[in-house]
Amino acid sequence: MAGPVLEKYTMNPSSISDVFGERLVDASEAAHCLNLPMYLLTHPKERARLGIPHYRVGKLVRFKLHELETWMLAQGGASNA
Repeated sequence: MAGPVLEKYTMNPSSISDVFGERLVDASEAAHCLNLPMYLLTHPKERARLGIPHYRVGKLVRFKLHELETWMLAQGGASNA
């Protein structure tokens, strides 16, 4: 009798990025793209000590590449770890 409530509100990937902004990536992808040691992104104490910008999505930790690039430039262009 009742159809899917959100059927007419389905979003394509371009409109999702318009709504949410930059795509969030996991620690592995961020470390690979920015040539950072993965432990800096995966260990909470290291993230806190260095002030690494990150987002909690439930139990997951995600990053915006643009914010990490800005953070790296503020640190002097490269991590000293």
